[in-house]
Amino acid sequence: MRLVILQSLCAAFAVLLSFGCTITTEGVQNFEVPMEQILPPSRVVASYRQLNKPEAIKKEELEAEFGGKEKFEIVEKWSKVRTLYADYGIPERPPKARISVTEMSSKQNAYGAYSNLRPNDLNESSYVKIGVHATVIEDRLVFVQDRFLIIVRDLSASQDPERRTMLINFGHAISERIPRDITDIALVGYLPYENRVPATERLDKDDPLGMGLFKGGGVTALFRIDKRECHVFLADTKEKGNAGNVYKNVKKALEAEGATEALSIGEEGFSGKFRGSPAMVAKRESVVYGCYGTYDEKEMKSLMANIDRRVKPYVAIKVKEVPKDAAEEEAKKKKKGK
Repeated sequence: MRLVILQSLCAAFAVLLSFGCTITTEGVQNFEVPMEQILPPSRVVASYRQLNKPEAIKKEELEAEFGGKEKFEIVEKWSKVRTLYADYGIPERPPKARISVTEMSSKQNAYGAYSNLRPNDLNESSYVKIGVHATVIEDRLVFVQDRFLIIVRDLSASQDPERRTMLINFGHAISERIPRDITDIALVGYLPYENRVPATERLDKDDPLGMGLFKGGGVTALFRIDKRECHVFLADTKEKGNAGNVYKNVKKALEAEGATEALSIGEEGFSGKFRGSPAMVAKRESVVYGCYGTYDEKEMKSLMANIDRRVKPYVAIKVKEVPKDAAEEEAKKKKKGK
């Protein structure tokens, strides 16, 4: 019986190790996987073969890979490190698909590049669950996971549903080869899921409000209830002192549009108007966040409170329990002392 259990454990460990994991006293941990190994080998998806070993993409082909000069400049802006690619298909026939893996300087920059490449007016059918976020737009699947931006392109001009199926199957195969948690970056993690319009989250390297207030960038997203919409913006200033200064600047800017009132959300908060619509702004820790739009007051307060709980989740106070016998003994000692 012990031998069977040991063999089962060894088999499980072998599977974990094959995905780039190691077992420690703290549980399963991830380690780096070479970019070349992220590109799947032959026959991982149907009968498609890897037609060339992973290699650096030619400079003149980079713009076409990302969808044009403008989109390539977006990727460059978010600190691209390098791009490897491989073509897939049947030997001695034209390539069927091209997969490129672009390493960005950080997980946040990878998400920033992805969210700015993605159009703002996507329909729900374009959004697919691969990696952290993924979209299928015509002949391309684009997704982000960890610090990697991945593109799968159809090179054969095939039609849906065959093309879409191929793109998605390759996407899942690549995602499984990246041993990283599929989690949002911290800024996006502060955004509630409820009523958020899919694929509207966008990370800005500059000022998301166009007011020169969030100079270090921030994240924006759209929320909707029936026909009422609410635009959310937030930025992590990294330090509490910086958050206080940004908060004061935002309040001053909104006071130019009309009177403001104190709001009991976050450490500090206020309500007023922004771009002619009702607005609310608050700060918690190093994060300044707010929203504006056509939500009613109750809906807007609920959204702001939800963000606040995500910025600083409630942690129950630990109460030290004294064993009954020890409590009785302590009571006897006190009685004797009297």
